Amino acid sequence: MKELNHILGVQGETLAKKFLIDKGFKILVQNYSTKIGEIDIIAKTKDIIVFIEVKNRQTKRFGMPREAVTPYKQNKIRKVAMQYLMAHKLTESKVRFDCIEILGDTVTHLENCF
Repeated sequence: MKELNHILGVQGETLAKKFLIDKGFKILVQNYSTKIGEIDIIAKTKDIIVFIEVKNRQTKRFGMPREAVTPYKQNKIRKVAMQYLMAHKLTESKVRFDCIEILGDTVTHLENCF
């Protein structure tokens, strides 16, 4: 089961990356990882650095994919984002936190969702 979830995650991130590129985003980093946690995709659009969590599910059996981005997960992503910004001397940049939800074949981009 864990392996299937990993495969779904990789497929979702690949689909999300293509989706973002098609929308004009520049992908800066994929799977940025620190001791605290990981951010699926870091991208840039215009002058905004966007930290993106990708959630992929085949069905709504366990709820919508976006529901898995809990307040705990959001705080973790914020902390990892701050580490990225500090490491790249970008702390003065405009930032945004988005979620890309993939449910079956439907991709939904939730901008500025937390």
